Amino acid sequence: MKDFVFRNDTRLHFVGDIRPTISTITCGQKVMLVYGGGSIKRNGCYDDIVEVLLGDGTELVEYGGSSREFEKILAGIQVARENGVTMIIGVGGASVMDSAKLMAFGYYHEADLWEYVKSQKNPYGLERMPLVLIPTYPSSGSENGLGAVSVDARTGDFGTAYGIAADHAILCPRYSLTLSREMTAYTGLVTLVQLSACVLGDRNRMSYDAGISYIRNVLKATHTLMQTPEDLEARGIVMLGASLSTSSRLGIGKVEPFAYDIYELEFLPEQLFGSSYRRSLTTVFPRFLTVMGRRHEDDVRRFLHDAFGFDDAIEDATHRVTELFESLGIPMYFEGTVVREAVNAIPRQTELTDEEVFEMIESMMKK
Repeated sequence: MKDFVFRNDTRLHFVGDIRPTISTITCGQKVMLVYGGGSIKRNGCYDDIVEVLLGDGTELVEYGGSSREFEKILAGIQVARENGVTMIIGVGGASVMDSAKLMAFGYYHEADLWEYVKSQKNPYGLERMPLVLIPTYPSSGSENGLGAVSVDARTGDFGTAYGIAADHAILCPRYSLTLSREMTAYTGLVTLVQLSACVLGDRNRMSYDAGISYIRNVLKATHTLMQTPEDLEARGIVMLGASLSTSSRLGIGKVEPFAYDIYELEFLPEQLFGSSYRRSLTTVFPRFLTVMGRRHEDDVRRFLHDAFGFDDAIEDATHRVTELFESLGIPMYFEGTVVREAVNAIPRQTELTDEEVFEMIESMMKK
């Protein structure tokens, strides 16, 4: 069995009511609540947090409109400093949670924060502010992982600081009830893809079988939510699956990390078509399996059988994955045209050749 390490950086709380947990972990702190747009107020999370903090006499500072934009992260750090904040609570999707991570860490390392984002320095274990993350759009697993993405809109540069963990992640399925049907489908399918990146190529039989079980349960829960969107049990399965996708419990027997190349390649549609992460990742996934199946046939064939029950030739099976995603209301093609020079100009680190990458992108274009 391959050597591996389990991490336990973040305490994960799965609850139906966050208020008792918030009251306990914020005691004696001055809290900065970091969030994005108005969804935190529509889904009830904002009211629950404010009710607890004001009721306990805990000082509260708000920082709304947050995102992965580096300038916004730096502005959040400044707000925290000016107000003497001692703890950050980040509520929302991946962008907000990543920004909260970088604010908590950057509070002590602002001068060279971009070097950490570009992975030129390792932030793991270094000083940061106490941090609580609450996902209201489950899929990225950022609340339970170490990665924090940032983008500098001034230059177009981007990167991931890998090694910043939250102290607490609080999962409450009812906060996702206000998501639209399409967004709910994306929560399940993005979670499925991220779990797949962990599972594909895993040689450890215990973690591989566990990962396949997570994938099948998340897919079943996603189908359930398309019929019964108020089903909190199904929402909880998706939410927990997202957190497990970034834990150290999966992929512990990987010999070759080829499946993680998908995170380099999903960025291409973001740059080429202005796509969101969720649409880019889900659209790339079956095409990625097609191309990688020529290089890692046994791994991909086994995965398609175990996760989806597809025993066709790889290209036929991956086409069925595309159809499966489309049946859940997710667009799986992009409009327009794409030229080889534009694709090749976008930096990425992958074992695929430029020809294979272009073929993959071309297959996503609507004929």
